[in-house]
Amino acid sequence: MRAAPDPGPGRPALRAIRPEAARDAAGLVDPPALTGPDGTVADLAALVRLCLASGSVRDILWLRLSRLPRGLDRPHHRRLLREALALPQHARRARVFHLPDGDMAVATAPPDTLRPAVLRVLDGAVEEAAIAEVVRGLRLPEEAGALLAGLEESLGLAPPTPPAGPALPPLEAEALAAVLPALTRADPAPYLRRQPVLRLTPEGESAVEAESIAPMPGALRDRLLPGRGLEAVPALAARLRLALELRMLAGVAWPEWLASPWPLHLSLSVASLTSEAFLALDGRLPGAVRPMLTLGVPAAEVLADPAGFALGRDLAASRGYALALEAPGGPALALLPPARIGAGMVRLAWSEALPADPGPVATLAGAGVAVVLTGADRSAAIAWGWENGITLFQGRATDRHLRR
Repeated sequence: MRAAPDPGPGRPALRAIRPEAARDAAGLVDPPALTGPDGTVADLAALVRLCLASGSVRDILWLRLSRLPRGLDRPHHRRLLREALALPQHARRARVFHLPDGDMAVATAPPDTLRPAVLRVLDGAVEEAAIAEVVRGLRLPEEAGALLAGLEESLGLAPPTPPAGPALPPLEAEALAAVLPALTRADPAPYLRRQPVLRLTPEGESAVEAESIAPMPGALRDRLLPGRGLEAVPALAARLRLALELRMLAGVAWPEWLASPWPLHLSLSVASLTSEAFLALDGRLPGAVRPMLTLGVPAAEVLADPAGFALGRDLAASRGYALALEAPGGPALALLPPARIGAGMVRLAWSEALPADPGPVATLAGAGVAVVLTGADRSAAIAWGWENGITLFQGRATDRHLRR
């Protein structure tokens, strides 16, 4: 396995990104100004962040003029909508933002009197169905994620849904058995996903907290067994993943890391927790280093083999390792309360469905359980995390913080 990138002379491997925008040591942040010059989409995103950081409440009226139905997308209707935003009673306590495709947004402080006034102006002039499509009201900070998701969509930044590929013939046991011996000597690095785990706060602080390492059995399948599907043969898929995990464990304690260790999050199955490869790794690690490894176990593995999980959990805890539950969504947290199963961390996967069914996410911090939001590839995921007290993130949306 490769070592982490060298942060440079005199700087630690972790905490390589220094806090930047907190106003003072207490983390106090001024609320956003009630008025200001007309802004852009970047200015609106900055307003969202300020509301999250300061707890200030702002009502956002978003006029999605680009969604006017074909019969109503005329200068007259656009002028009517724009004039509705210029009502005199709102001029001194509002800020206007010009968005892509001619859309507009207006931020006001509560109470929200602008939206009802706009709806009164449009009543009778625009069909009710069209009004619902064009006029959208959101309140910050609690709907920050929804607002940023909409902005990303308008900018064309929302990841497209990949087209469904052709069904592959299932992997056969004989074919898998033929390639597994070669895997014991192969370098697993190309088939491991390595990503930084960043602490990001609305106040602007950012720091690398750990490195996540997870096996990618699909990538290994593509290399060794192309054209074979894993979905229809879960038992064989688990064998392939386990073989890759054992190679991962064999290479964790490489000399560069032992010389200057940093926290790692390892994604492991229950079988790996009680494997000879794990025991061998444990024997090579000094006692002071073991707590730097967080062992993440998927919720499905815990449910499939609770007795094996309990054995692996107790072994890991007795040796000083931290344990994390890898949850695909909120319902898994309700089914497997982290504190009850002995997990001090949850690695929660972001999805578009998560905000609608987050489970007990908001209560975890009070129970002393840390939460990492994984798959945070969009700014909307980070905003939703902040809304729910999450400050640890893993995903492409953190890249700009790494480049600072």
